Amino acid sequence: MIGKIYLNFDLEEFDIPCEYGHYLKEEEQIQVSNEGAEALLELLQKKGLKVTFFTTASFALKKTELIKTILAFGHEIASHGLSHNPVGKDEELLLSKKILEDICSVQILGYRSPRFRAVNYQSLICSGYKYNSSINPTWLPGRYNYLSLPRKIFCEQGLVQIPISTTPLFRIPLCWLTFKNIPLSLFKTFPLWTLQEKGYLNIFFHPWEFANIQKYAIPRITKAIDGLVLLQRLEAYISWLQSLELRFCTLNEVIQKERPVEQL
Repeated sequence: MIGKIYLNFDLEEFDIPCEYGHYLKEEEQIQVSNEGAEALLELLQKKGLKVTFFTTASFALKKTELIKTILAFGHEIASHGLSHNPVGKDEELLLSKKILEDICSVQILGYRSPRFRAVNYQSLICSGYKYNSSINPTWLPGRYNYLSLPRKIFCEQGLVQIPISTTPLFRIPLCWLTFKNIPLSLFKTFPLWTLQEKGYLNIFFHPWEFANIQKYAIPRITKAIDGLVLLQRLEAYISWLQSLELRFCTLNEVIQKERPVEQL
């Protein structure tokens, strides 16, 4: 099968317990994400993959060596904002980019807003970003409703937009929550529809999912599978995708293509 897999991870503070009224010290938030990220890096090295990590500046400042290791392994670092609970000012777009560039010594090209909040495209362009992956074109009750937005890669105001992949019918999101809450056989079937239609998949997870998070008071749907069990499930899924001879790519490769984005 001909197609590309854009596998990516939101490397952020593990702050989801705070959303549900359970205070967690920032040090513990960082450590949980760090634990999951280290496990993921081992798997990615084992499978020979290069992926994209959308990283908050807050996490990067506290785990600088991990960020440098990620880069040394050939992965892409993109911005996930200043922190996972940003104020929402446009200045944060430029500041998070500058912090990451100072740490990484490479140009930061991509952005994904925390929790897929709406972001001003012109502000992204003015801050020097080349692509935006802040659109999950589905409906997540209590979060957002982006059912009216495009499902394919497109260009708007000179900015390349790379939405999260969903199924053609019902727009079932092909990402972390779906992956851990339906049989793996179904998560193999659903993406095939999208691959046949679009020729690529844009799938994301969070490193903190690959740590042991059962003890935390968060919705069951978010921790249905975690830690080593989830890591093994992801490894099996990656192996299956590789058996189809699909190519894994970083998201910055989208904007490096010579052909127009609309043709992707």
